[in-house]
Amino acid sequence: MTASITGQDNPYIIGVPIGKPESFFGREDLFRFIQDNLKQNAKVILLHGQRRIGKSSVLLQVHNFVQLEQFLFVFVSLEGKSRKSVSGVLYEIASEILEYLEDEFELEVDGVRIPSKKDLQKEQELFSDVFLRQVFEVIGDKNLVLLLDEFDVLGEHSQDTASTHLFPYLKSLVDEQEQLFIIPVVGRRLDDMPNLLGLFHEAPNLRIGLLQKQNAERLITKPAQGVLEYEPGAIKGILELSAGHPYFTQVICFALFSKAREEGRSLITREDVENVVDKAIENGEAGLAWFY
Repeated sequence: MTASITGQDNPYIIGVPIGKPESFFGREDLFRFIQDNLKQNAKVILLHGQRRIGKSSVLLQVHNFVQLEQFLFVFVSLEGKSRKSVSGVLYEIASEILEYLEDEFELEVDGVRIPSKKDLQKEQELFSDVFLRQVFEVIGDKNLVLLLDEFDVLGEHSQDTASTHLFPYLKSLVDEQEQLFIIPVVGRRLDDMPNLLGLFHEAPNLRIGLLQKQNAERLITKPAQGVLEYEPGAIKGILELSAGHPYFTQVICFALFSKAREEGRSLITREDVENVVDKAIENGEAGLAWFY
């Protein structure tokens, strides 16, 4: 028995990271990899994968699926920071950490001071000697894990950023600070980033790849469960088109849901899948641009 699709919001998500755990499917092996390595005191864990594969969504879900009480996870997006100086990036990382400690973990941070960008530019060590020291006093015996999204963009422009200064500085920080861990995610092959690999050559690393078949099927059926039903042939057709890529799966299902809602139908057939391909490509144009 399905509810009326009329007036229902489209539950498929395209173009933005997935924040709600109930809308996230799969990646159990990846979360086990992170959990096992953190328990073994791996200070740096490198994740990599192609664009739109769901890297940001994975990082946003780490705190939901990696169950380690001694670790506090802080998501930091480095998107749009490729032209900033090292001091500017450190200032923004500090701001994100402080916001997470207060809002997500409900810790008292009134006494924690973030050095100004000007002071950090003059004396970079203020980040660790002043700011991190205060942070560790606040979190007690717990560990801080920085989930660094879009890590590779920092090396794209100014020589005063990642590969020259920030990457080595972060490496020295995790070596010196017992309670600090980092999980950077990059959108390129690690072989294409020799400076990064050279610095973190001992770090365990894992590629974020396509979804396993059963998880791709859950991504198709679960979001619209009770409203939309997919025939087996429709599911097979979607998987043949998307190959288990989460972005393309969502794009196709988004188009199918919109079409079914428009027509007041609750059953999706393989023919429906074939008929929405052009619309799906139009909806996902921004995500497809990087292929060309």
